[in-house]
Amino acid sequence: MSISKKLISFFMCIVMMFTLFIPAFAASENELPYEDSQFFDTGEYKIHYRIWNAENPKGQIFMIHGFALSSYCWTELAKILVDNGYTCVLADLPDFGYSTRETAETELVPREDIMHELMEHLSDDPWYVAGHSMGGFITLKLAEKYPEDVKNILLYGTAGNDGTSELRTKMMSNKAFVSIMGPTMQLMGRIKPLVRLLLVFALWDAKYAFNYDVSEICNPYKIKGTGKGALYSFSMLPPTNYEAVKNFSPVLFINGSKDKVITDSWRVNLRAALPEGSVDYVVDGGGHMFIENYAKETAKVTLDFLAVNK
Repeated sequence: MSISKKLISFFMCIVMMFTLFIPAFAASENELPYEDSQFFDTGEYKIHYRIWNAENPKGQIFMIHGFALSSYCWTELAKILVDNGYTCVLADLPDFGYSTRETAETELVPREDIMHELMEHLSDDPWYVAGHSMGGFITLKLAEKYPEDVKNILLYGTAGNDGTSELRTKMMSNKAFVSIMGPTMQLMGRIKPLVRLLLVFALWDAKYAFNYDVSEICNPYKIKGTGKGALYSFSMLPPTNYEAVKNFSPVLFINGSKDKVITDSWRVNLRAALPEGSVDYVVDGGGHMFIENYAKETAKVTLDFLAVNK
């Protein structure tokens, strides 16, 4: 056996040993993650979502989270938006949160099609669609494919998707890579001290990170197949059609000045394609997850944009 194969085998043994000491997610069929949890069945998928209704709503916002996270990341921002008259739907993408985990045998469906089907199921009226990070890639494609059902898109901490095809071909769909990195990602997502450390990097706010309820991130990683499913999910992300973006209704584009996950060099092409009337705003001091610890500032900019784009 070569040295590289021996190292891989040793690494996998360590991962498996750690996994034995971490309890599996064992929610009963009747147990819900949250009191207001609901599930939408479509094909092989069961999609978890929550509806937060506003009194006398001015509009409805469909919120799509980013990679490795779940709909929980919208909590702070959604609370403010609901209080100001906007009904918010927080949905978990396939492979994340409490939605279906995919495998190589699953009949994979594009994320934007599944989210759009849920939107249609919930309302016949057009939506504001919000996307954070990877969820922004999905939001852009959803708006391109289903423009009649989208009023405006609200993008947070994201960019255009320029390089997914190479990642998909060389890494995320590679069985050997997935067999190693899937369990590794699943393990890492269940170790609370590590997740808290990663939050410091993502939030760029140590105080907020160390007061964060990391169980909201860790619990979904106890569900079998989360790591492998996440990689399959990422492999399906579509490239951004910048010519289509130019013809969108005005776009809200908010980013953090200290975002080290998606940097300004990633955003050049999307910024150049933003249609007339768009708002390009930077949260000073905000990291990649500014929608949480800078929720008030983010909400104010969002509400100002929504007031103009009714």
